[in-house]
Amino acid sequence: MKIDLISFLCGVILTVAVLIVVERFFGAFWGNRKLRKLQKEVYRLQSLLRKKDDLIKKSLKELQKSETKDEG
Repeated sequence: MKIDLISFLCGVILTVAVLIVVERFFGAFWGNRKLRKLQKEVYRLQSLLRKKDDLIKKSLKELQKSETKDEG
C-alpha cells in the first residue's frame, strides 16, 4: 500500500514537472498569445530606440559640421 502511494505521488510530481517544462518551451507555438504579444512589443520598442539613436547621431554630426563651418 505504501509503495503504491509513493509511486502515485512520484508519478504526479513527475507529470506536473514535465507539463511545466513543455508549456515553457512550446507554449509560444501552442497559442500563448500574451507571450507573443509581449515579444512583438519588445521588438517594436527596440526598433524605435534604434531609430531614436540614429537620429541623435545624425543631429550631433550636423551640429559638429555647422560649428566647424562657423569657425572656418
